Amino acid sequence: MFRNYLITTIRSFRRNISYMLLNVFGLALGIGCSLVIYRVITYELSYDRHHENFDHIYRVTRADHQPDKIEYGSGVPHPLGSALREDYSFIDEVAKVDYQYGAIVASWEGDVQLRRLNEDVGIAYAIPGFFKVFTFESISGDLAKGVEELNSAVISDEWAKKYFDLTDATLEQAIGKRLTINSKLSITIKGIFKAPPKNSDFPFHLIIHYHNLKDMNPYYEDGTRWNSTSSSTNCYVLIKNETDKAQLLASFPEFVKKYYDEDAVEELEFGLQPLSDVHFNGEYENYGDRTMDMRLIMALGVVGLFLIITACINFTNLATAQAVKRSKEIGIRKVMGGHRGQLLLQFYSETFIITAIAALISLAIAELFLIQLEDILGYRLSINLLGNPQMLTFLVLAVVSVTVLAGFYPSLILSKMNPVLAIKNKITSDRHTGGLSLRRALVVIQFAISQALIIGTIVVLMQMRFIQSQPLGFEKDAIINVYIPDQEHPQTLETMRNRLLGVSGIEAVTFSLGAPLAGSNSNSNFSYPDGGVTDQYSANFKIADENYIDFYGLQLLAGRSIRPSDSLKAVVINEQVMHIMGIDNPAEAIGKKLTTGFNGNKEVVGVLKDFHIFSLHSELRPAMIIYYPGAFYEMGVKLSTTGDAVAKIDNLVAEVDKVWSETYPDFIFDYDFLDKQIADRYQTEKNVSQLFLIFSGIAIFIGGLGLYGLISFLANQRVKEIGVRKVLGASMGEIIFIFSKEVVVLLGVAFVVAAPLTYWVMRGWLDDFAYSTPFSPVFFVLAISVSLVIALASTGYRSFLAARVNPVESLRSE
Repeated sequence: MFRNYLITTIRSFRRNISYMLLNVFGLALGIGCSLVIYRVITYELSYDRHHENFDHIYRVTRADHQPDKIEYGSGVPHPLGSALREDYSFIDEVAKVDYQYGAIVASWEGDVQLRRLNEDVGIAYAIPGFFKVFTFESISGDLAKGVEELNSAVISDEWAKKYFDLTDATLEQAIGKRLTINSKLSITIKGIFKAPPKNSDFPFHLIIHYHNLKDMNPYYEDGTRWNSTSSSTNCYVLIKNETDKAQLLASFPEFVKKYYDEDAVEELEFGLQPLSDVHFNGEYENYGDRTMDMRLIMALGVVGLFLIITACINFTNLATAQAVKRSKEIGIRKVMGGHRGQLLLQFYSETFIITAIAALISLAIAELFLIQLEDILGYRLSINLLGNPQMLTFLVLAVVSVTVLAGFYPSLILSKMNPVLAIKNKITSDRHTGGLSLRRALVVIQFAISQALIIGTIVVLMQMRFIQSQPLGFEKDAIINVYIPDQEHPQTLETMRNRLLGVSGIEAVTFSLGAPLAGSNSNSNFSYPDGGVTDQYSANFKIADENYIDFYGLQLLAGRSIRPSDSLKAVVINEQVMHIMGIDNPAEAIGKKLTTGFNGNKEVVGVLKDFHIFSLHSELRPAMIIYYPGAFYEMGVKLSTTGDAVAKIDNLVAEVDKVWSETYPDFIFDYDFLDKQIADRYQTEKNVSQLFLIFSGIAIFIGGLGLYGLISFLANQRVKEIGVRKVLGASMGEIIFIFSKEVVVLLGVAFVVAAPLTYWVMRGWLDDFAYSTPFSPVFFVLAISVSLVIALASTGYRSFLAARVNPVESLRSE
């Protein structure tokens, strides 16, 4: 029986090759794109699930309650981990870890240096309990014992091969080898672990004894200060009992009261964040330096579903448009004894074969897309059906679902045709194949989906454009930032500055903790008791030299800039701080005294116009600028953009490299452009906008195929009407207008459905930004205009074919 169905199906395909190709191509695109989206979603959802205790690991988080807001963070004081271990016996294990960005790592064989590289990421400092909480596969040695002593460390197999020229067979030779970090810390390798997978927010390749932080980070000190926190210092706890978890949360207020001042009880709140939330919660940072909002994942899933639905609608429209052509075949089958069940099976078999062929083609489409999307996604994925049962299951379910959804209505309509009418050629499209109402409804759904995707894409693109054009309150163009490895010799910095300023094309040089909007930040509390402001507010302290304000073009409203003689006693504030002080006139703030948690009281010597210190997701924040050479970790160099200087940017960077490398011969020069650093903060939004643009275009294309099916249906239904109109003198343009009018009406109905829903969804997305582009009616005008152009273009060809048919052919049977 199946052989008979297969032969009949092949014959049907040969007679309707264009119908076959349109169906296969439309379904292949829909299934292929859904495979890509499913692969991306499952990859994002798989982050850190390789840890055996995944469901029982929690990060201790912090909420700082201030008079005007609550600030959330994952950075905790260094002694918190030890205190939790001592105070709560029901905690199964505590993992205290600090992750340092950027270091010069050198490997040694005795006194001979083997390799020296600049590592941006990969170095962590942890206590032995870290390996009892997290799963790192040991290759050699006991990992927990490997970090029990000072100057001891464990290394990944990837780094062991890189630094000691080893292979899988000789990895154990790394045990006992020596590495140096920034020429300050010498460590001995005591264990080797398998490098963490790419889908991990713990990209550690070198894990060192926790207390060796004192050799690398001056903020660490003795590790016992409770009033000092860093976002790089995190504490994780392993709690397998839900009751114990609830008990820990309930006891945190008493914990704060025990280790902090009395005032902190009302201001500080500790919480627990599940490991499953670390990759998706943008309120907190993670060591992978990237979060993926769960709403974006859901949006991608909806797009994938839309693509499948659009492809199924496309199939239904094309299949029912062919129903009249197959009416005699169906009538003969019924007269010869074929019952409805057999016909249903026949048509479902055809649908399954088409879907199966489309699914095979979709694999190639998906692989091609994943290769092309690598730069957008930031990682390389593959479908790999044989090695990924989850993907194979999804593909099988997709084929079955598409077969059922796409084949149900055409099979139902075709199988119930009256055989007498079919043989007499009395089957009409409007009365016997479901009429126009369903097809119109399906096309409206397609249009609504397409327009929703277009509007969403336009909003995302306009928001990205808004972000890139929004003034930040400081200059960011033609500025490179370079890491400074030595803060102990200020005169070295002045010598380097003078040498750089002697290079033609270099306009200015400044030293600081970081640029106005940078990843390196220092925060502390402040109050203004003399003005009656006794509540503690949080401010961002920008540690900088006397050239910083002019270098970044910050606008001084009153007073002066900071000076070397100010040390830590004077401060330049922004308008946000001034308003908290209750002062409206910048000149009145000069000379006022602030109480701060950053080394005591400060005198206000200047007031700056507000500038952004975080991305546009956040509102303007209080900021202060102080002079403190001990925290100058970054050098800013402003390059000239006048004359032919732009063409010589590479030469200028090479000059900076030369001076810097001569100043610090034991380190490797590494730089980045400030405007690129800022743009990278919106990389997720940029990537999402590109994905939406791509998949929206594909959904629109598939919808265009569906429109072709509808116009084919209308042309078959109205072939004699068109012939009569031509005989009576109607022009080709007038006939094409008949079909175009139908499309315009359906497009309008779809717009009424899509616009309100899309507005609600995208308005919520824009609300995540403190500063966002206005939701303009232009977005909707653009969406419907684009849809109209594409719709008319996709229907034009089929309308043209219908209009140029010789009326003698269409009216001959009359």
